[in-house]
Amino acid sequence: MTELRFDQWTNLYASRVSKMRSSEIREMMAVTGRPDVISFAGGLPDTRVFPVNQIVEATQRVMLREGPEALQYGTTEGHEPLKRHIVGMMSEWGVDVGIDDLIITDGAQQALEFLGKIFISRNDVIIVEAPSYVGALQAFSGYEPTVVAIPLDGSGMRTDILAERLEELAKLGKQPKFLYTIPNFQNPAGVTLIEERRREIVKLSEIYGFIVIEDDPYGRLRFSGDDVPLLRSMDESVIYLGTFSKIFAPGMRLGWVIAPKAVLEKLILAKQAANLCSSSFVQRVTEEYMSQFDWRQNVEVLIDLYRERRNAMLAALEEFFPEGATWSHPQGGLFIWASLPEGLDSGEMLAEAIREAKVAYLSGRACYVGKGGDNSMRLNFSYCSTETIEEGIKRLGAVIKGQLVLYRSLLKGYSPEPKQGESK
Repeated sequence: MTELRFDQWTNLYASRVSKMRSSEIREMMAVTGRPDVISFAGGLPDTRVFPVNQIVEATQRVMLREGPEALQYGTTEGHEPLKRHIVGMMSEWGVDVGIDDLIITDGAQQALEFLGKIFISRNDVIIVEAPSYVGALQAFSGYEPTVVAIPLDGSGMRTDILAERLEELAKLGKQPKFLYTIPNFQNPAGVTLIEERRREIVKLSEIYGFIVIEDDPYGRLRFSGDDVPLLRSMDESVIYLGTFSKIFAPGMRLGWVIAPKAVLEKLILAKQAANLCSSSFVQRVTEEYMSQFDWRQNVEVLIDLYRERRNAMLAALEEFFPEGATWSHPQGGLFIWASLPEGLDSGEMLAEAIREAKVAYLSGRACYVGKGGDNSMRLNFSYCSTETIEEGIKRLGAVIKGQLVLYRSLLKGYSPEPKQGESK
């Protein structure tokens, strides 16, 4: 039995520690990792179909050709051949940059932490989507910002509401530091920000003087529809975050940041203080794989697989979820956002879903700052097989229907106290 200990150093911690958020996803891993639990909670790429033999070959080539150098420290900015490869990829995606316009990070998550560090002072205003990525909220929260959340619809962030909030802030003399968005197949909602709204966000950033942070982990995982221009292609002041976690392997923990030179200098200082440099070995193996093998074909394999699983989940939701439930229809990415009938609480229902139905999901509440998401959930479709998806949604649908019957029976039996002067 674990001994309960009180923290005797409470008075020594910085005040910001009390503002740090735990990751609800990571805390659930111990439960959702059980073989008897069907988990839709994580954002896991299916590494079981990754090209292991190609990765082994790339590793061997690097070690035989440049072993001592690969095992040495590297530069803070990143391995130059890998940066050149990123420059080529970004050019294909409509963004022209040089190797001095970007740095390598330990995944895009590290970049989010650095951006919070260099931009946010206590009570500074930042703008996020509602709902938003749990990891970003966690990275920013430790720096104690005032968060303004702008709701989404099927076309992404509501820029009409954004404009209203910005005008209200301006009247109060408050200038947002940055706006954070995941424009392609958003995590958790699965929606894509349409081009018109992207241009409106860029225009508003020029008017009100804030920076736009464009987080794009899923953009290459499109199943249907046409690509939408990146915000970075519309304005060179946009900070762009990319990652190899979805087009190569999340275990490599490599991402990149493209930013204006002045911002990049501050990010380099933040990275030097954090870990000096990202793994030289991992960067070299990644560059060897990306250069010598058809990584695009491997991504196409993932796209075909994820499309099939998305379709399976959409079909299962249609069959097993109750009337009144709604969900997004993503054109790519890893997630579907489902909203339950009024009166149900996905957070309160989670324990029963895991205990009784052996199914897990991410409660929508985790994706909001403050109130919101009580009746919503994020469902991941990329990792489970189509058969497992169907079974899991069937079980989850039964839990939801049971909760709905209970809620309606309680509501039917509820009799409010009579007002003064009324008879019972």
